Amino acid sequence: LTALDALHRSLGATMTDFAGWDMPLRYASERDEHNAVRTRAGLFDLSHMGEITVTGPEAAAFLSYALVGNIATVGNGRARYTMIVQEDGGIVDDLIVYRLGETEYMVVANAGTAQIVLDALTERVGGFDAEVRDDRDAYALLAV
Repeated sequence: LTALDALHRSLGATMTDFAGWDMPLRYASERDEHNAVRTRAGLFDLSHMGEITVTGPEAAAFLSYALVGNIATVGNGRARYTMIVQEDGGIVDDLIVYRLGETEYMVVANAGTAQIVLDALTERVGGFDAEVRDDRDAYALLAV
């Protein structure tokens, strides 16, 4: 359950299973929701996504090694779309990496692969002065 589960239910959401999470599918008709989003705004609960924090003096170097692209060039308060790949180049997952501070990053993985990404980052961090932390239970994530 996400942190907003009780609120979704109290607002009359129709719930559905998504990657092991009980998520709202809709509140009213698809037409009503479409009109609301087109004339006002839409809010989507992404709390099922996997938040993984990477900190330490070599966090940027580690993420540049572990992911596709030079993560060190991401400015504070900015994000980069990237991916994590297997040794043979096969894609494990697409990710968004946020730079939260000078030596702090948040990697956001898809719900269904969050544990796989966490495990891969944990395996790859050896040799770097960086820490990988599972923060999936520490955040609720909303998209407007």
